[in-house]
Amino acid sequence: MKKFHIIFLTLTMMFIPSITFGNVIDKLNEIGKFTKLNETLMKSGLSENLKGEGPFTVFAPLDDAFAAISAKTYYGLLREENKDKLVNILGRHVFPKKIPSSEVSGEIKLKAINGEEITIKKVNGIIYINEAEVVTADVETSNGIIHFINRVLQPLN
Repeated sequence: MKKFHIIFLTLTMMFIPSITFGNVIDKLNEIGKFTKLNETLMKSGLSENLKGEGPFTVFAPLDDAFAAISAKTYYGLLREENKDKLVNILGRHVFPKKIPSSEVSGEIKLKAINGEEITIKKVNGIIYINEAEVVTADVETSNGIIHFINRVLQPLN
């Protein structure tokens, strides 16, 4: 029996380093609370980028967050002629670096991949990105980190 444990432990240690978290897109699909976000990422073409090397930080609006957007607006954004607008909106949610919640203290301003300066702040232990609240933080992936948010980030102007 002892020999079995040693062999099992040895095999386990050999294969643990090869276990990955999956990329950002794989993780969003796996979680199952991001149907609308996945649809918009695919339609915009950003899903292929988020399968890349990274690192990325994605502030991912939950499906409930998309409920605040009218169906007409949402489906309008999915039309080919609105692709640039969709990319711009989604670009507010993605940063080209890994930003764990432990790095957020006070208020910081960072440029999202769309070039916009976004405010990330921690107030009473709660992290906000612009007007959205982070409801789940620090979901690790092989190419970055995901934070679940309760709103789709809209333009501030």
